[in-house]
Amino acid sequence: MTLNRLASQGLAILFVAGTASLASAAAPVIGMASAQSGAVLDNAKVSGNTTIFEGSTLQSSGYSRIHLNNGSRLDLAAGSKAQVFANRVSLEQGMSEVQSSTGFEINARTLTIQPSAANSIARVKLDGNKQVLVTALNSPVNVLNRDGLLVARVNPGMPLSFLPQAGATSSFDNTGCVVNKGGAAVLVDEKGNQVFEIRGLDMRKAVGNTVHVTGVIDSSATPAGGATSVVKGSNATVTKKGGCSAVATKLGATTAAAGLAAGAGAAAAGGAAAAGAATAAAAGISTTALVVGGVAAAAAAGIGGAAAAGSFSSNSP
Repeated sequence: MTLNRLASQGLAILFVAGTASLASAAAPVIGMASAQSGAVLDNAKVSGNTTIFEGSTLQSSGYSRIHLNNGSRLDLAAGSKAQVFANRVSLEQGMSEVQSSTGFEINARTLTIQPSAANSIARVKLDGNKQVLVTALNSPVNVLNRDGLLVARVNPGMPLSFLPQAGATSSFDNTGCVVNKGGAAVLVDEKGNQVFEIRGLDMRKAVGNTVHVTGVIDSSATPAGGATSVVKGSNATVTKKGGCSAVATKLGATTAAAGLAAGAGAAAAGGAAAAGAATAAAAGISTTALVVGGVAAAAAAGIGGAAAAGSFSSNSP
């Protein structure tokens, strides 16, 4: 009786173990990784080439490269850690570079980084101050906040540093040229390469000038004038007179105020934007950083351009 019971228990253990193995094997193979100096894949040490499954976590000892079945190429710098999926990678530490023509995304903290064109190369680095450094190597890269709102477009040669702000996903604090685009007051920002329609303020005296605007983004409103978002402004201050003619020409707009409405009352939103700027300053990002969608962004050169660009092994596979 005892032997039968032990045999029964042994079969049960084998059944459970076999089920676990089958569950692991059920994850589809999405690519192969090559690790120069070894790596840890799903808590197991590996060296040389290894298979990558959907949802695998790879921590590289040295430089590692992953070739996905969809044609995407993912590089990890030494000491980096990432969870890899067929259509995205979640960077947990270190630095990663992605080249893809299939809409592959990089998740970094609360941000999503999207290469904007076929074969775009995006490089993303996490640092110890909760900042996310983004470099576009050959074509623009889009950066979105946790709600999917476009925060900035990073252009080649102009790396940006991003700092997500806690509890301020709609705050806006930005400076740029204000022009008149088809009867809409739009702000063309200086760093994030975006266009915002400004509502709720009388912008007639601001047109044609560089203006600092604070407020909140209204994601429910449909922007006009080719803008990406609508901002309900709480305050607008002219910081520089004139100098916006070239911006207006490029956008097909004008620096004349004719046709602009007086605007409604100011939105009560300045506090959130100001708080975002203060948090950014405390973390080492310039107080002149733009804040869009609760994310502060500044030129990475201001905190170390070389660190933003990063580097990979010259012996990369």
